[in-house]
Amino acid sequence: MVASVGHSCERSTDLLSQYMNYKVSGSCPDDWSLAQKLILRGCEPLPRRRCFANKKKLSRECVNCFDLGGAENQRYVKSKGKNDFLLDDVLGLGSGGIRIGFDIGGGSGTFAARMAERNVTVITNTLNVDAPFSEFISSRGLFPLYLSLDHRFPFYDNVFDLVHASSGLDVGSKVEKLEFLMFDIDRVLRPGGLFWLDNFYCANDEKKGVLTRLIERFGYKKLKWVVGEKVDAASGRSEVYLSAVLQKPARG
Repeated sequence: MVASVGHSCERSTDLLSQYMNYKVSGSCPDDWSLAQKLILRGCEPLPRRRCFANKKKLSRECVNCFDLGGAENQRYVKSKGKNDFLLDDVLGLGSGGIRIGFDIGGGSGTFAARMAERNVTVITNTLNVDAPFSEFISSRGLFPLYLSLDHRFPFYDNVFDLVHASSGLDVGSKVEKLEFLMFDIDRVLRPGGLFWLDNFYCANDEKKGVLTRLIERFGYKKLKWVVGEKVDAASGRSEVYLSAVLQKPARG
């Protein structure tokens, strides 16, 4: 039986059949990659299953696949360029204090780790696309949220003091999809809260223009706004990035 909450999975019945093929009261299959394929196809949240999760321990090899030394340890506390805002500077902009935040596309959870050092709780949204980010984030004593950006954020309105996002905010060329996402970010961010757009890659002037117009439509106050260029190490080409700290207005 497929739970009703997973009704959108009907569009991927072949993968869904594989996912729901398991022994009841036995060990769940090691099929996280299959589950993620379903999530990325819009099957979210996944149907519940009656099986026990396998006990997993993050391997030493997996830990070593995350480079947390050098530049990574200096992120948010030491600037490499004008687009890199310092964490303490941004926290100083928050009216009413910053206590709880949400990091969209937070990778290995470095932003949340730096915030925890400042007694700020941050939930990190991530998927295991290139590496087991969720397991690694939890191994750091942080809070991972396994969720695609196609799904409505499972939070009440006006709860976060800060929302942080970088190029994980990129949802391709679909302007409407970005608009829906921005409305949901605005919904969970409290009035006076900060939206930190951190080194968002502007593939072209059109994408930068679309995002800029969308931000202006929401009426956010621009506390910081920097457009800068960086040289891509692989191609040697100059690329444009946007960094901004925006404050949500009080409406109504």
